[in-house]
Amino acid sequence: MSDIEFKLSNWRDGNVAAERMAGAILHLEGFSSVDPQCPLGGPDGGKDLLCQKNTWQYIAAAYFPTTNKEFKDIKSKFEGDLAGVNKNSANGIVFLTNQKLTPGERSQLEALAEKQSHLCILYHIERILGILNSPAGYGVRLQYLGTPMTTEEQISFFSRWDTALSDKLHENSLLVIRELSKKIDSLSMPLTAMQGDLGQLSEFAQRTTAAIGELVGRSDKAKIPAPLKLQSTRALSVETICTWHRAIMLDTARGGFLPGGVLRDKDIWISKGSASKEDAIYVPPHPDQVLKQLEVLCDSWNEEYERLLTAKKQEIINEIAKFHHGFLHIHPFIDGNGRLARFILAQQAFELLGITRKIVIEDRRPYLDSLSKADDGDSSDLEREITQVLFGVEFVSGSPCQMSGQICPNCGNAILDLAQDQQGVECSSCSAYYPASS
Repeated sequence: MSDIEFKLSNWRDGNVAAERMAGAILHLEGFSSVDPQCPLGGPDGGKDLLCQKNTWQYIAAAYFPTTNKEFKDIKSKFEGDLAGVNKNSANGIVFLTNQKLTPGERSQLEALAEKQSHLCILYHIERILGILNSPAGYGVRLQYLGTPMTTEEQISFFSRWDTALSDKLHENSLLVIRELSKKIDSLSMPLTAMQGDLGQLSEFAQRTTAAIGELVGRSDKAKIPAPLKLQSTRALSVETICTWHRAIMLDTARGGFLPGGVLRDKDIWISKGSASKEDAIYVPPHPDQVLKQLEVLCDSWNEEYERLLTAKKQEIINEIAKFHHGFLHIHPFIDGNGRLARFILAQQAFELLGITRKIVIEDRRPYLDSLSKADDGDSSDLEREITQVLFGVEFVSGSPCQMSGQICPNCGNAILDLAQDQQGVECSSCSAYYPASS
C-alpha cells in the first residue's frame, strides 16, 4: 500500500478537510459552481456540496471514515445522502469515499439512485488515487495529504498549470480586445451605415461596454440554438454546415462583424498566449485542406447514419464523439467553430438518441484534455465527457476490472460484467460488449 493510499484509507483530518478535498477533486474533474454547504457545522440540507457539470445539477457527499467500513455502512451513508437530491431539486448525486468498492457494490449504489430516477457518479478510493497521482492532482495531494512532489512531478504540475493559467488569461484578453475592436470599427463606419442616428451610436457603445462584463463573467455556451426538428444530419454536407454557421454567427454578439458561413482562407493556430505560430499548442490543417477534409468528415458520417438509427447507445455516442473531434480538428471557420460543433452534437443527439434538452458543454480542462487525447488517437475520455453531457452520468472506460460493475450505457438496465474473453466487459441484458482501453 502506497503512502497516499494509506493516508486516504486511514483519514485523520476530519469532515471539514474531507469536504474541502472533495470540492478540490470535483474542480479538477470539470465540475463548476462547487459550493460547500456547512463544513464547519450546522444543518446542510442533505448535502455536503452543490455542484454542476454541463448544466446537470448534483449534490455531492464525502464519506471519509477513519477505518475501513463494511459495505452496509457505506450503503447506509449513501442512502442518507441520496435523500438530499430531491430536497435540493438536483438531478443526481456525486458520492466520494475513501473506501474500496467492488464492481458489484458500485452497481448496487447506482441501482439505488436509478430506482429514484436520480443520476449517480461515484468516486471510490481507486479512482481518487488515480486523480491525485496525475499532474492535475499533485497540488491537491500536497495540500490535503502532505505528500511532497518529486522533481519530475513538480515539472509536470507547473507545466500543466502554467498552460491552464495562460489559456484563461489569453481567452479573457482576446475577448476584451475583440469587443473593443468591434466598438472602434463601428465608430469608424460611415454615418449612413449607422442610419445617421447618433442616438443609436450612443446606445451601441453602452451595449458593448455591458457585453464585455457579461461575456467575461459568464459563458455563452447555453445560448447555442436548440436542435432543429425540421433539419437533419442524415445527409450532412458542407453547404448545410455553412448555412448553420451563418445562422449561429448572426445569433451572437459577433455576428455582424465576422463573415458567417465562409470557410477560412487563412492559417490559424491555438496558442498558450503568444501570438507566434511557433508557440502554438495546435495548428489546424492548411486552408487548402479544409474543404476536402470537411467533405470527408461529412461523407463518413453519412455512411454511418443509417446504421446508427438502430445501433446501440454507446456506439452512437462513440460516432458522435468521433465527428465532434473531427470537426474541431479541422477548425473550418475563423470563428464560431466551438459553438457550431456543439450545435451539431445537439442535433445528432436529438435525431439518434431522442434527447431534446438543451445541451451545454463547458470549456473546462477535462473536456479540453479529452480533445487533446483524441488528437493522439484515444477517444475514451471524450466519449466519457459526451456521455456525461448527454445523460448526466459517466461511463468510465479502462481495464475490464475498472469497467465492470457500471450500469450498461447502451440499455441502462443491467450492470457490466467481465466477458468470457477476459479482455473486456459485456452486458447480461443487451449483450453489449466493451473492450478494455489503455
